[in-house]
Amino acid sequence: MNSIIAFIKLIRLPNLLIIVLTQYTIRYGIIYPIIYNFSGGDIIAGVGLKMDEIDFFLLSLSTAMIAAAGYIINDYFDVKVDRVNRPDKIIVGKYIKRRMAMGSHLVINAIAILLASYLAYKLGNWKLIFIQLLSIGALWYYSTMFKKQVLVGNVVVALLAALVPFVSGLYELIAQHADVDNTVNTLLFYLEAQTPFADVEYSLHLVLRNIMIWTIGFSFFAFISTMIREIIKDIEDYEGDKKYFSNTLAVIYGKEKAKRVAQGIAIIMIGLIGYLQYMQFLAKDMATLMYFLFALQVPTIYVIYNLNSAKEKSDYSKLSKNVKLIMLMGIAYTAFFYYSTTNL
Repeated sequence: MNSIIAFIKLIRLPNLLIIVLTQYTIRYGIIYPIIYNFSGGDIIAGVGLKMDEIDFFLLSLSTAMIAAAGYIINDYFDVKVDRVNRPDKIIVGKYIKRRMAMGSHLVINAIAILLASYLAYKLGNWKLIFIQLLSIGALWYYSTMFKKQVLVGNVVVALLAALVPFVSGLYELIAQHADVDNTVNTLLFYLEAQTPFADVEYSLHLVLRNIMIWTIGFSFFAFISTMIREIIKDIEDYEGDKKYFSNTLAVIYGKEKAKRVAQGIAIIMIGLIGYLQYMQFLAKDMATLMYFLFALQVPTIYVIYNLNSAKEKSDYSKLSKNVKLIMLMGIAYTAFFYYSTTNL
């Protein structure tokens, strides 16, 4: 394996593409159609996405780079454990020198922080840079400490996964709120004469609130589905984690109890989706109700059921991939939302 292919495997390129896809689907599959509907189904100059396309690309690039650096540092510290859990997938120390891996981690994070600093400056909110700084710190401590503590590592990874869609919505909402007056003044040209500025402003704030609710909803879905997957992966990695004293849920309490926790979280996810389905039923949105049923709930029930009979490492690997597919179907709902909302 040459060094370029090894590096691509090290940074988990497919996972990075999913991160970028997630942020863009939130932007164009959720935020754009909601604003489009607010403008009466018309494309009005000055009423739409406020964050510049290049800036949003840089935001996604920064997010992906931080994730890539996280994968590198995780593999750097996990060489011994991976010799037991994934001997055929070891990159650091075999195809890429440890010093090169650490250097890449530092350089990639540095570039990501520079991009984040530029975006914070453009949006006039320097506090935003702490999101990237905390993410980098969390990934470092996850690799060195958190992943060896019961559930702590799982929660950290799940929170970072939840940040991916959340950041996409947050940055756009900050840009929207900063330009509310201009947006309202533009809309007034298309409304009846004497329409009060305050009424339009209030309606716009309701729309932005709705966008935040959707963003938080996707973030929570990312959190809870990642928790399920991480616990299943811990069961899969039981042998290596036990040998090198990683205090995961499976190691401390046993595989069976870890299974029950994963199943319990999965049942909670099904219940929460069920609540959304009830709301969609009241709104007579049967298409969304059926999408949630067959794309999310049925596959999750499959995972819950098959966890009972899972014994071999390959069984857990398959279930982990199934959960990842459920996560992708959650992302795919944005396309469904877009077409059902805009009728474009």
